[in-house]
Amino acid sequence: MQVLLTLASILVGLTPVLAASSNPTAKTVNGTYEGVHIASYNQDAFLGIPYAQPPLGPLRFRWPRSLDKSFSGTKSAKAYGYSCYQYGSHFNLSEDCLTLNVVRPSGYEHAALPVLVWIYGGGLFAGSSADPSYNLSGIVHVSQQIGKPIVAVSINYRLGMWGFLQSPEIVAEGSSNAGLLDQRMAFRWLQENVAAFGGDPSKVTIWGESAGAQSIGYQLFSYAGRNDGLFRGAIMESGGPEGTSVQDLVYYLPPYENLTRTVGCWTAVDQLACLRNLSSAELFASHPSQVWNPLIDGDFLPSYPSQVIDKGEFIKTPLLIGANSDEGTSFSIPSVDNDTSLFQNLLTWRGYGLSPPTIRKLMELYPNDNTSPKPPYHVPPDVVFPQLGLEWRRTAWMGGDMVMIGQRRKMCEAYTSYGVDIYSYRFDTTPFNVSNSTGAAHGTNVAFSFQNVSGTLGPLPQYENYRELSQGIGRAYINFAYSQNPNGGSSGSGYGSGSSGVAQLPYWPLYDLGKPEEIVLNANKTYVESDTYRKEQIDFINQEMVWRELLA
Repeated sequence: MQVLLTLASILVGLTPVLAASSNPTAKTVNGTYEGVHIASYNQDAFLGIPYAQPPLGPLRFRWPRSLDKSFSGTKSAKAYGYSCYQYGSHFNLSEDCLTLNVVRPSGYEHAALPVLVWIYGGGLFAGSSADPSYNLSGIVHVSQQIGKPIVAVSINYRLGMWGFLQSPEIVAEGSSNAGLLDQRMAFRWLQENVAAFGGDPSKVTIWGESAGAQSIGYQLFSYAGRNDGLFRGAIMESGGPEGTSVQDLVYYLPPYENLTRTVGCWTAVDQLACLRNLSSAELFASHPSQVWNPLIDGDFLPSYPSQVIDKGEFIKTPLLIGANSDEGTSFSIPSVDNDTSLFQNLLTWRGYGLSPPTIRKLMELYPNDNTSPKPPYHVPPDVVFPQLGLEWRRTAWMGGDMVMIGQRRKMCEAYTSYGVDIYSYRFDTTPFNVSNSTGAAHGTNVAFSFQNVSGTLGPLPQYENYRELSQGIGRAYINFAYSQNPNGGSSGSGYGSGSSGVAQLPYWPLYDLGKPEEIVLNANKTYVESDTYRKEQIDFINQEMVWRELLA
């Protein structure tokens, strides 16, 4: 089994082949693009296609604007576009970053294939569709192998202050949450243009991890559940609309003042105009420490997620949703050695604003004993990691449930109560090369979803079970894109290869409030379990006003 290469590596390695091949073209509403043919996978790739006007100058911080110009001739779509501005990355950055990428099987340019749209994570302050970890060729290749070809798309959206700057002026002009509206504009562009690439605009499934899944949650909760027909299903990996800090506007007044003072706009008559007149380099150099999050703006996000979910004001489309077993090792509090330290840390943790009574109840429900299993769950509960803190595993236990696992269950329960089909999972595979304290942590599943396990998570054939799990996940996602059912309309036959030679998962049950179950994605043995673990703890998080404290 060869290592699955990034698209960039494929293109570099196959330059002679590509030069000898006929490059594909696609005619969009605004003009024709020429992509590249990937001979090794028999795929066509179109990279760096703009889906909105560049958000420069007076359009900085505003909601995206539709492309308003056509062009003649043919434009090249052979290289990833710029990545959106962010700090600490190795990508090529620019404000002119609102682009998307399309990968399809060759020979399907006139088909009407299901479309899978990837939204990257990164806390809404980092990430890029050019990240090699998000190479779309792997999952498209699986679709070709099993005879269910799909079109795969990845999008860029604005991050940090460029996508989520919050101030009274921003709110007044209706520009809050621009990064989320970037995503929505990309969805609209696909409705108009994906048929030119062989995709069916009525069969779009959106798919994201971490902040990408969080973004999907906001899209589902937008406009009080108004369904504009932009997608018909969603795959949410380790994230959702709850479990994140959604602050009031007043929270952002000090950081907005700090920003405007730093760049010399504090005394300007029109501070927002001053910010827009700065060069990209000047604004980037301000380097604010503030993490900018979505704001309840009364329009796109009319109310807090906890209120939306209680009222049922969300788009009721089928979901495939899950979290990793050891999410908590990524959402823990280090250097906590006693109850007093834990209590003090929880008062300010993640900006949640937990009240003292809530913290005391959480500490009661999540005791610091040596018998209760805690992340990482593959380690016996009496093992302590003193270098991380004597109560570190306890904080990971709380943190994983509050940030990820509790909201996953809440979404399952809420959607199922309205008769919507939900398929839930727990990813339980620990990569071979992680530390003993990490486990199946936040983000470890992504390589499996993108079919990047070969050479990344262990040498084959010793880690052949990783490859089989990865293929099973890919097959399930493709089935879901086709029919909103990861089983593909059949019961499945468990591990081992189907007639296509591609491994498949055991039967994945529909979530049922009377018998809540989820599939456990484990490379040694995938199985179905009851979704009732830590019921008292998660019920408190989800039902006893905790989220209202966090989000109201």
